[in-house]
Amino acid sequence: MEIDILNELLTESVAKLFNPKAVYNFKKPNPVYDNYQKNSNNTSSTSISSMQSDQPKFEQPQQKLSNPPTIEQWVSVIGPQKLQESLNKLNIDLGKLTKRDLEMMSMDSLQNEKKRVKNELKFYDANFQSIFNRFPLRNEKEPMRPLYIYYKKLKQQIDKVTQNPGIQIPAYKQSTNNTQGDIQKRIEDLKKTRAELREKLNNFQNEFTTTHNRRIRFHKDIAPVEKEYKLYKEIKNEIQKLENILLKK
Repeated sequence: MEIDILNELLTESVAKLFNPKAVYNFKKPNPVYDNYQKNSNNTSSTSISSMQSDQPKFEQPQQKLSNPPTIEQWVSVIGPQKLQESLNKLNIDLGKLTKRDLEMMSMDSLQNEKKRVKNELKFYDANFQSIFNRFPLRNEKEPMRPLYIYYKKLKQQIDKVTQNPGIQIPAYKQSTNNTQGDIQKRIEDLKKTRAELREKLNNFQNEFTTTHNRRIRFHKDIAPVEKEYKLYKEIKNEIQKLENILLKK
């Protein structure tokens, strides 16, 4: 009897497994957990979508910064590129630059050029710092060595001009008591200074023609010797005035 009851129960249970209308309560539903899962999935999906839609416009530079160059790559590749960019901005060819070119520059031109070169050297350091979070060491500045040499030459020329102002109008105190001999001596001194200036200006003109394959045509062309050019005109005018005085005596 007990065996018949057991078989009946087993048969009924097995039949329910294959009954498509049967309801199985293997796991009791948990509304709190289900809602949490649903909200979590929605939040995750929304967050990812939001992040993707709100990507910054500078995504490409960030990608570059995520793979910065090594120090070796900077020194061997990027550094020389930075040097060439600076030379292009300064519009100079260090291979053709001579000592004479610096000597023909006025003090204002020398100081202005020194400032421009210094800015380029600082710009290199700032670029390096933006990648490696520190300023470059001496060996890491090696690509800019030609520009450092040029900067040093500019400083040396400025010191030289400061110590030796160059050609100036000879000192002369004019008064009503100046004799004819005094005026004549003054004219001779001025003519000597004028000859020195003329030689300097002629040398500049010849070098300019050789470098630029044309003669001087614009005011900006004489910028390096503008001071000497003005001095030449002043001396020429003063000689003319003194010679007119002699003619009246």
